[in-house]
Amino acid sequence: MTEEIQKNKGISRRTIVKGAAWSVPVIAAAVATPLAAASVLNDDLVPALSGPLTLNLGFLASVTTVNTLTITNNGTDASPAGATAVVQYNPGLLSLNIATVAGVDVGGTDGNYTLTLPSIPAGGNIVIGLGTTLDSLLNITLLTSLLGGPQQVMTATVTGDSVTGNNSTSSDVGISLL
Repeated sequence: MTEEIQKNKGISRRTIVKGAAWSVPVIAAAVATPLAAASVLNDDLVPALSGPLTLNLGFLASVTTVNTLTITNNGTDASPAGATAVVQYNPGLLSLNIATVAGVDVGGTDGNYTLTLPSIPAGGNIVIGLGTTLDSLLNITLLTSLLGGPQQVMTATVTGDSVTGNNSTSSDVGISLL
């Protein structure tokens, strides 16, 4: 008679409790996954070269150069560490002596530097001194500029943020006749 009662009972309470215990983590994972997938980082790193600074050399010519690179995070989230800023220019015209800034790693060669950036908080910025110096007046590129040749351009381009379209800036550098 005991066996008949067990058979008619159907599913035991113990089986139901076991099934419920296994379903809780599965349901929690299913609910958490769309929330994690929906969160999108909103960091917006924008570079700016100071200048151009123009120095007059008497009545003869003027020198146009830049001296800092500022990278501002206009986003609402801190940027992840590892974004890069590439600074490019004609190394025959000028040289850079990039200042040491905490968390910024500098690599590359004169004319093409890559700066690996730390995390920048929302609304924050990093200012990097470029230490721009002009090469000798005997330099061919410089003489060409002095004689009315084209100005050179320095560009700074940031990659690794979530907003694109405002990641590059440029500034004229060189010597021109007055």
